[in-house]
Amino acid sequence: MAGVPNDVLEKLKSSMRAEMPSVLADLKGLIAIPSVSADKAEVKKALDYVLEAGESMGFEAKSCCDGQVGVIEYGQGEETLGILGHVDVVPAGDRKNWLSDPFGMEVRDGKVYGRGTIDDKGPVMLCLHAMKVIKESGLEPKKKIQLILGTQEEVEWVDMREYVKKEKLPDYAFTPDGEYPLCNIEKGIVDADFCYEISEKDIEPQKGECKICSIDAGIMANGVPGYAEAVVKEFDSDGKVVTKTVGVKGKAVHSSMPEKGENALYILADKCRECGISGRLAEILSFLKESFCSVYGKEIGLMSDGEHYHGEFVHRNTFSVTMLKTEDLKVRAHVNIRYAYGTDANDIIRVLEELAEKSGGRLEVTDVMPAVYVAKDRKFVGKMIEAYEEATGLRHEDTLAYGGSYAKAMPNAVSFGPLFPGEEDTCHEDNEYFSLDSMEKNAMVIVLTLAKICLTEEKLK
Repeated sequence: MAGVPNDVLEKLKSSMRAEMPSVLADLKGLIAIPSVSADKAEVKKALDYVLEAGESMGFEAKSCCDGQVGVIEYGQGEETLGILGHVDVVPAGDRKNWLSDPFGMEVRDGKVYGRGTIDDKGPVMLCLHAMKVIKESGLEPKKKIQLILGTQEEVEWVDMREYVKKEKLPDYAFTPDGEYPLCNIEKGIVDADFCYEISEKDIEPQKGECKICSIDAGIMANGVPGYAEAVVKEFDSDGKVVTKTVGVKGKAVHSSMPEKGENALYILADKCRECGISGRLAEILSFLKESFCSVYGKEIGLMSDGEHYHGEFVHRNTFSVTMLKTEDLKVRAHVNIRYAYGTDANDIIRVLEELAEKSGGRLEVTDVMPAVYVAKDRKFVGKMIEAYEEATGLRHEDTLAYGGSYAKAMPNAVSFGPLFPGEEDTCHEDNEYFSLDSMEKNAMVIVLTLAKICLTEEKLK
């Protein structure tokens, strides 16, 4: 069956390049909304902002699931292509570590800085404007395009789970919230809390002792903490109890690749040990560090046997303690696990439960997401690979997605962009950015993807 003529594809690419200033203008307004997942009012503003932008382009735009999800759609046909994005972001963290306002988009040295520029507001705007370019070309799509926008992707996904329950799902979908080339395999996720109860005796020092009385580390469940601090008590030379804070810095990174960061909690554990700081909280801190410091689960017997499953690269299981908080004599340490396809999540949970009990606590499993596998010979996958290779001149190679994207939310979904091979991944980090060059290359891939899938009668289910 004939595809889209090359001259048509070239015109679409040219139109998309001309559209880039408008993409940046709309992105600036979206970045200015501090739509951190927990702030439902700001998240709603961000969703409304994108829906209104879609309406202004002549698309049908609506919210559903009690305002938790937005849908912008164009075209009609027997098949529907879904584009899964999100408008919520992780917190900015310590503003002093940013070179510019995280919610005041700034372009400098060929890079667009701001929280959400690459995760996921920038890609969302590129997809919306690619839809606009297709619409303004005068070419009639033979399939429906749905831009489906979530609002709680960075936390518990109550939005997309509700959507999957209530709404008709697209026949196939991609999310621009991972890496290129196309990722047909994605790691699974287990989120769990190690919960402990302590007493006043555990945090009050005797003479000659220095005890931790509270710990605060981490700002999100899916980020390796870049800072951790412990408040400690000890007796001074006059026999009075004094309080001081021990703070350490690490390197914050997305917990999908913890090996690229330096977990401040583990550094704090070493610091406390070196300083002779003791007590129940010091024991818990040391236990967590000793159990998970290799990040691959070696210490707890959960290191993957290999990095391949039936010949395809799936990497290894990784483990990160991402948050530790103390409040009202209760301690909660969050562990984020990314497990390789072929691993049974129940085996991981069983070991974690044993660890929690062994250390005098209990385990609360807060979320489990499956690993993803979509056969790479699917027709819609082939069209996306064609678009990637033609737009970039790069050869497609099978790629594993380390993160937890909305590709897990529904069947026949893959992650596709926005990071190109070799690019720095600043998702969830200070000074998050999306380079202008990468944005334009993404724009070319996306508009060609929409054209190759939606401008022909070919059945791709």
